[in-house]
Amino acid sequence: MHVKREGKLPVQLTIFFSAPGPLAVPVHYGHLLQGLIYHHMENPVLRSYLHEHGFTLEKRRFKLFTFSRLLGRAARYDQAAGRLLLTPPLRLVICSPIPFILQELGTGFLRQGQVRLGEAHLEVKEMATAAPRVTQETLQVRMLSPLVVYSTLCGADGRSYTYYYSPFEPRFTELVANNLAKKHLLVHGRPARADGFAIRPVRVEDRDLKVTRYKDTVIKGWMGHYELRGDPDLLQVALDAGLGAKNSQGYGCCTPAE
Repeated sequence: MHVKREGKLPVQLTIFFSAPGPLAVPVHYGHLLQGLIYHHMENPVLRSYLHEHGFTLEKRRFKLFTFSRLLGRAARYDQAAGRLLLTPPLRLVICSPIPFILQELGTGFLRQGQVRLGEAHLEVKEMATAAPRVTQETLQVRMLSPLVVYSTLCGADGRSYTYYYSPFEPRFTELVANNLAKKHLLVHGRPARADGFAIRPVRVEDRDLKVTRYKDTVIKGWMGHYELRGDPDLLQVALDAGLGAKNSQGYGCCTPAE
């Protein structure tokens, strides 16, 4: 099954939130944002399909959407409470190559007006859509949520384990390219021109390594700025559906670097 893409419909939805004061949220709140997104899909069939199934390709399932962290001022850690303090206004960026997903989310957030993130309450102030287009074979992006690239390997004891790659390892590019090619096939229904694809860290430092937790799973990913080179159609998929793995869990969301 592939997804037909239409014209220049928006592929990026930004939701702006306000609150009367700082919000206390768990340090690892990605699963709460994911739950918020599913909850605001008004169509129950779409919500159930994406949550339970997604788009299948070669035994892999892709949800074909990704989202940022809550963006705004720098978060402050409240050591006594063991929580992050976020100062509004805040915004959330959601990307998808399926316009219907963004349409459903926009309608859902507008209709409800107020949302709950764990114990925190937020008011939806406004929304904006964008349709960034890739027209050249070079694109610089800024990560809005960590870029995750991994393999499942077998250890000397015969047990499998997850190995997370850094952007400075040679296999990083290969795995990002393979992942993008699969998403491209789902979106366009035809193979991508993946030969010659490259991803290069432009401004990536040690502090850009983020060790996060999604429910009970520890996940390592990288923030920072990157340069992508390759077929513009393939680079477009990076903007629309995310870079790397675990996009629908809140990883790999990126935007053109300014």
